[in-house]
Amino acid sequence: MSRLTVKATKRSTTGKNENNRLRAKGLVPVNVIYEGKSIPGSVDETEINKIINTGIRSATLLDMQMEGEGTAAVFVKEIQRFPATNRVRHIDFYKVTPGKKITAKVGVRTTGVAKGSKSGGQFEHLIHELKIKSIPEDLKDLIIVDVTELEVGQSIKVSQLDVPKSWEIITNGDPIVTSVNVTKAILAAERSEKVAVDPKSKAGAKAAAKAPAAAAGAKAGAAPAAAAKAPAAKKK
Repeated sequence: MSRLTVKATKRSTTGKNENNRLRAKGLVPVNVIYEGKSIPGSVDETEINKIINTGIRSATLLDMQMEGEGTAAVFVKEIQRFPATNRVRHIDFYKVTPGKKITAKVGVRTTGVAKGSKSGGQFEHLIHELKIKSIPEDLKDLIIVDVTELEVGQSIKVSQLDVPKSWEIITNGDPIVTSVNVTKAILAAERSEKVAVDPKSKAGAKAAAKAPAAAAGAKAGAAPAAAAKAPAAKKK
């Protein structure tokens, strides 16, 4: 997938008054951070809102075109907004270095319908975002997890995700990403089946005891009927 492009204008003056003047012109003040340095600039507010509204994450690489600096791969490090209006106030971009790992957050999305869900299990998606370290070349902003084959009682953990080998997932232990849990209805159905086939259980014993009695009753009822049908013997 091709990267989105951000066009930025380099600026030489900074400060609160300058930033206010930029916003009055429909521009958003930005900083491009690289190797401990910060290059001030501005971007068109309408254009940057379009990019933000596509659902970009901190792991989404963008191509930034800044006059005098050429084109560079960057990601959004921080977006500041005005609390009252939610309007974008300031953006920090981080310029990446090829081969050098960066820390970012990636989304986790599931696809398909789990087999266990169709069998009455409860599907749960527990982790929707992961923090990772990755080189820019292997960075992607979304992990797609296919849950189609997931049965009741099964789960998919972080260690089972299909991710690039260079990734270092920052998490405690090996948490469950998604699972199909056993429900009360399934447990009740299993208990009923077990009782029906287990003669050692109380319910099973009662059912087993009733069976011979029912059979004996049936035979007893059948005997008089048979006698009634038999023809009377002729007198000699």
